[in-house]
Amino acid sequence: MKNSIKDMILYFKSPQGRKSLKLVATVGVGIAVVVAGFYFYVAHINRLTYDKFIQAQKLYLNATSNKEMDKEKLKKAIKLYKEVVNQKFWWGGKEEALFYLADCLYLLKDYSGSINVLKEFEQRYRKSYFSPWVMLKLALIYEKTGKFKQAIEVYREIVKKYAQSPTAPEALLGEARCQEILGNTKEAIRIYQTLVSRYPLSAQAALGEAKLQDFNRKQG
Repeated sequence: MKNSIKDMILYFKSPQGRKSLKLVATVGVGIAVVVAGFYFYVAHINRLTYDKFIQAQKLYLNATSNKEMDKEKLKKAIKLYKEVVNQKFWWGGKEEALFYLADCLYLLKDYSGSINVLKEFEQRYRKSYFSPWVMLKLALIYEKTGKFKQAIEVYREIVKKYAQSPTAPEALLGEARCQEILGNTKEAIRIYQTLVSRYPLSAQAALGEAKLQDFNRKQG
């Protein structure tokens, strides 16, 4: 062991050994420079991307806060949200960016585009805070475009997965609407009753109660 250490010391004292040390040091410095450069590059990208995200949020809020929706601002927001989502070295708020991107597309009546974004969200962020809202938006689009059976499937999944979420009573109300449109009156009544009994203090329950009273008047 002592001889090995002695041989190593002698080697590094030799001209060949000194050259090896210089090479290792040069490579080490090079690696450090590359790592530092990459770090500063990523930091720069993150700062620029965050600014784009904030700008997109402002455009979205301004476009939807007025009585008349500003389509041009929504289009600009869509462009920025897409840039944020596609940025490889930024992970700060891609969930939010995808969520609002889908809503912008929905507001511009690009329903297929919105559905694609919502499905991408579901695949990438299954445990996100936004997940029940994403599913609700997806169901609403299916309902709005006349795909009532698909809407019902999503509404049921929301109630099953997120029974304690504010989206659950909205999902029950949505399924009841779809069942009513499909002519399944008894099933619609049953769901309205479930809504009223399970979520009595919700705004949706009040609507469900009004629907049940309407059914009773028609039957009476």
